[in-house]
Amino acid sequence: MPYSRAAITSRLDAIALFCAPFSSCRLKDDPRLGRALLLTLGLATASTTSLAHADEQAAGVSEAEELEHPSEHLRVTEFPGGLVEADIETWNELVPEVEQIEIPASADDAEQPALYYDSGSEEAKPLLLVLHSWSTDYLQNIDIPLGQFAVANDWVFMHPDFRGQNDGRPESTASDLAISDMEDALDYARDNANVDEARIYLLGYSGGAMNALHLASRHPDVFAGVSVWVPVYDLVNWYQWNDERGEKYAGEIADACGGVPEEGSEAHEECLKRSPVEHVPDVAGELRILIAHGIGDETVPPSQALRAFNDLAAEEDRISQEQIDQLMEDREVPEGLRERSTHGDREFPHFAEADASVLLHLQSGPAELVLFEGEHDMLYRPGLAWLARQER
Repeated sequence: MPYSRAAITSRLDAIALFCAPFSSCRLKDDPRLGRALLLTLGLATASTTSLAHADEQAAGVSEAEELEHPSEHLRVTEFPGGLVEADIETWNELVPEVEQIEIPASADDAEQPALYYDSGSEEAKPLLLVLHSWSTDYLQNIDIPLGQFAVANDWVFMHPDFRGQNDGRPESTASDLAISDMEDALDYARDNANVDEARIYLLGYSGGAMNALHLASRHPDVFAGVSVWVPVYDLVNWYQWNDERGEKYAGEIADACGGVPEEGSEAHEECLKRSPVEHVPDVAGELRILIAHGIGDETVPPSQALRAFNDLAAEEDRISQEQIDQLMEDREVPEGLRERSTHGDREFPHFAEADASVLLHLQSGPAELVLFEGEHDMLYRPGLAWLARQER
């Protein structure tokens, strides 16, 4: 188990006696420096907690510090108005503390709108950066419970636009401009609020999960925890999935990438560039991440999440292509894979209260995968509880 802050501080008292003659040794003035020394000396462990433990603890960051979940809504699919509803009036009514701001875009002369909350309290606070999903923008209403959570628990909250919905415009859909906008939003929060640099969190659902994977893969040293739900991982593969079904997303992908992403084409290369699959493998073993997916999802197939986990997992922990194919055909966890799962030995109360039974839980290093009974959905509470227990 990781040492608490109090335990680390008590050990720093002893170390400080040794360090006292050296003017440059200011461990208690810089907890991160002190923690690094403790890690070096073997007196502390990386402060990360698995989903199973976090969900069992459902209370929050520590035994003495409880989380508040003020929203009665447990799933994004149950939030009133639908997944793509977006308006400031509902935000103002349900979470008036969150304000609209404009962030100068470093990549061009644009002004990026965003929703932002900072209580202004003196103590360093966690930062929750939430990215909207595919077909809407920064006013997406299903993220209101996340803003309410931030206000209730005195977290900094940032909900940027990053070029808005992915409607086929080349500047949308994980373009360089969109990724730069996300980085600008992150920088704005860190520059304007008293952010605890050891507790910066990133969360995304669906298309927002795709962009969260992009941002995390470029800044693996920044985020203490990344929570992604039903992620789009490979745009070429997802184009094919939607094209076969006549879904609008296929046309939006082709328009954004400059054409149908056929093998060998420039559009294919552009789609790969805009896909997390091209970037995430570079940070395997570095990201503390929770990947969650509903096993019955027909919008983004769970194979996308399985591939993301594989690219972050040690070779011996990966899921075979045969098992992925079998799961996609039956929409059940194959027996051989189920035997590796830890979910049977644990309780997941936040999933249970949302009637979303955990069917598979795998972990490889800092990467976790959960398949749950559900479709294209995100559960608010387990993701937030898991993030709250992560610390760099």
